[in-house]
Parts: sequence; C-alpha cells; structure tokens
Amino acid sequence: MKRSAIARVGTPLAAISLIFVVCAPASADWTRYRGPNGSGVAADDKPAPTTWSADKNIRWSLDMPGPGTSGPIVVGDKVFVTCWTGYAEDDESATDEMENLKRNLVCVDRKTGKVLWNKAVKAKLPEDPFRGMFTNHGYASHTPTSDGERVYAFFGKSGVHAFDLEGNKPWSAEVGDGLDQRGWGSAALVHPARRQVDRDRLDREQRPDRPGQEDGQAALEICG
Repeated sequence: MKRSAIARVGTPLAAISLIFVVCAPASADWTRYRGPNGSGVAADDKPAPTTWSADKNIRWSLDMPGPGTSGPIVVGDKVFVTCWTGYAEDDESATDEMENLKRNLVCVDRKTGKVLWNKAVKAKLPEDPFRGMFTNHGYASHTPTSDGERVYAFFGKSGVHAFDLEGNKPWSAEVGDGLDQRGWGSAALVHPARRQVDRDRLDREQRPDRPGQEDGQAALEICG
C-alpha cells in the first residue's frame, strides 16, 4: 500500500510547484481528496520512494500560474489542480484590487507536465480579506473531484463549476454567499446521480432549517 503519488509544495505567498513522483502506476486514478476511498492510500501494493531530490524520484515539476493549497487529482492521462490569480499573490501581474481575484482550474498532461488548459472563474465579491489566519491557505484550498467524465471545482461562495476533460464548462451553480473569517476548506464528492458538496461551517443563517447540522455545518446537494 502506498500513499498518493503526487504532492504539492510551497506556501500561498511563494511560487507553487506541482510535482509528479515517478512511482505513480500508469493506470491508477486519484479522483478526489485523499484518493478513491478517502483513506489517502493507493489501491496497489507497490513500494513508494521515501526520498526525493531534483534528480531523484521526480518525473516532472511545474510552476503553477498562481498560489493555492488544494490537492491535485489524477484522471487518466491528466492531472487537475486549483490555484488563484490576480490578487494577493506574489506576482508582478497581481494587484491589490480584490475585483481582479480569480480561481483557476488547471489541467496538466500527466506524462509531460505540460499545461493543457487553464480555466479561470471570476470571484464573487466581497471575498474574505487576505489577512491573519486566512493567509495560511488563501483562495484555493478546495481539492477538485471527478467522476471520470467531468471535473468539479468548488470555489466557496464563487460556486461549483463542472468542466469536461477538455475544458468545456457544461454548468455551474451558486451555493450561497456566506463568509467565514477562519476560511475553512472543503472538498467536493461525487455521488451516483448527484453532485454533493460538503461545506464545513457554512453561515448558520443561510441554512437554518437543516436538521442535525450543528455549529453552522451544512451539506449541499446538486442534482447531476
């Protein structure tokens, strides 16, 4: 048994890299946060390396378009990961204007590390200010998920967005406009016939009628 064959390193204010480890089995998909069953352990029993360097056990490394702290997923020959651009990033093109904030879903060729497409979603404002505890993870902490045909990106109050594997966007949905200054991250899960987003600590006033959801927690379901 081995853990995820991909890792993301860096900090929200530094250059972010996506690193692909050479031990990843060619047929193994990693379609959600912590893998197929949420355990963080791959299904095969091949041993995984425990040391890495610039020239050891690394297939390729890619500088991301912007910062972020979500995990990557693998679907077939593609890797998907999120980041944010346009605001509160260490880049010459970024500004101090929150209206320029965008979330990005980036698709990368699994074999070569080449960016195949990058889809940006404009942020729904106002967003949480980039300060205090929020700077530990920023505006892209939600790991995407996939059912093998589409990739679903949850961007908080900026909505849930579905993309096919070629970057086309068949639908998007709003999921409320609450803010939480602690900035909890969430990951979408795919359910048969439904697309479910478990949101941690959603603003209590948005969904006061949900039974069994204490301390502002709520679950949102979107029919597929």
